[in-house]
Amino acid sequence: MRRERVACCLALAVALQLGRPHVVDGTPLEFLPVGDPLEAELRTLDVLGPAWPGRPLRLAGTGMRPLQRFELDSLPSPDQVPGLAHRMSLIRIRRVLSREADAGSREARVPGRTPRLYQKRDVEGARFELSVGAEGAGEVASGGARYFSDTGLHGRIALQTDRWLLFSHIVAGHQDTARAYSDPLFPGTDVIIYSGESYVGYTGAGGRWGMQVGRNRWHWGPGEEGSLLLSKTAVPLTGLALHARIAPIHADGMAFSATLKGTAGEQLAAHRLEWQPWDRLRVGLSEAARYQADFWRPLYLMGVIPYVLVQRMHFQDEPRALDANRNNILIGADAAWRVAPGTRVYGELLADDLHLIDVHHPNKYAYQLGWDGVGTFRGTRLVWGGEYTRVTRFVYTSDYGRDFVAQGRSLGFPIAPDARRMRVRAAWDLSPAWQVSSVATRTQKGENSLAEPFVEGSPNVNASQFQGVVEEGRELEAGARWWPSGGLDVTLSAGYRWVDNAGHVGGARTRGAHAGFAFRLTR
Repeated sequence: MRRERVACCLALAVALQLGRPHVVDGTPLEFLPVGDPLEAELRTLDVLGPAWPGRPLRLAGTGMRPLQRFELDSLPSPDQVPGLAHRMSLIRIRRVLSREADAGSREARVPGRTPRLYQKRDVEGARFELSVGAEGAGEVASGGARYFSDTGLHGRIALQTDRWLLFSHIVAGHQDTARAYSDPLFPGTDVIIYSGESYVGYTGAGGRWGMQVGRNRWHWGPGEEGSLLLSKTAVPLTGLALHARIAPIHADGMAFSATLKGTAGEQLAAHRLEWQPWDRLRVGLSEAARYQADFWRPLYLMGVIPYVLVQRMHFQDEPRALDANRNNILIGADAAWRVAPGTRVYGELLADDLHLIDVHHPNKYAYQLGWDGVGTFRGTRLVWGGEYTRVTRFVYTSDYGRDFVAQGRSLGFPIAPDARRMRVRAAWDLSPAWQVSSVATRTQKGENSLAEPFVEGSPNVNASQFQGVVEEGRELEAGARWWPSGGLDVTLSAGYRWVDNAGHVGGARTRGAHAGFAFRLTR
């Protein structure tokens, strides 16, 4: 009888241990995925500026993502700030970052915190984490329903030992055109097992430098919908990123090398320096090069030398191999200025090919202008903004095979080249859990495409003018969002689209309503 009691007590203890919510011991070295909902809250905080007058607010490298979770640890607690606008963002951020709290700490009791399915930490600090969920988005229109990529079941595994982190995000779900390169899990669908975020990372002492090698998404610049050189709208890239922070001058630098087509030896190198000389001003300078080699070349890999000089060095080493060493370079510059607390303007300029004297080649460039605003109204918060983007003809293309394209999509702005887009958005935060939003867009797209570069020797054209019949689309959308906890986020929306000259056919018109949905249910 005594043995049975002991066995029952042991079984009960094991059941309680397995069934209880685990105290959060999450790894702070994990990268915040590009496109994560927390990015919008960080953007709002950056627009608002300091919660207390006279205390600078410097969010490290927000124009160079992904960010690591530990970089957000310096944010104040929601109950420490006086303003509603700051507090609402901090509540949303803290209930997610509370996963990083130590056992018994105040952060571990944050309302709305969603613990991971399983996590374990040993006495030496090594951590293992497992998180699962259902996530995705889709749209229902007159033509039927469609799912967006990554809609399905998600699993995330992280293993940290010392300063090393092994992370993998596996999706069993819909991927656009999956049947073109993989056997689907279910016949007649595009449902496959896929990973767009898997990497090994190392972070130096104090977070002053680090590296990541694997597959991930990247976003450089202040753009909200997309940026011009490396955009969150591009496909995941496989590569190596080196990051360093120069704390005394509030600057961050990154060098990134990726393989776009391994069998063809098509490589990408990019580097960026982002500087915040004052609390309200952030400036960035970026450069990217497309070149051909069996693997990443050292001078491109280290990212210290301007790529135009790297090409000259390779020419010097091999004077007879000019065509093989020829690269294609993009240069970008951007700035974001908080004019006043709650108001910010920003801009980005991308130069592909600029010829001030040579009239036989078109000038290829793109630019983006935007503004952000945040305010309060009777115990609620308003967030608004607008963005104007112009991408001229032939941007991202190359007539000698060095285009800035991966899987048929540009690495920069998604609607390119030969496009103009205006987007205005507004959101009304009734509480940390409820939000009502609206978005209006107007898009003009000429007939020039990523598959149509300017061929040297062709008659010169004015790249700033649209090519052929211009398709013009307008869209108005409104939605409601429920985000009561870190692991539950649901949005329902409805909208209407007007398209003139549809398919670049003069006079063709399409009209139609649509409904959208997005959800994140994670544990």
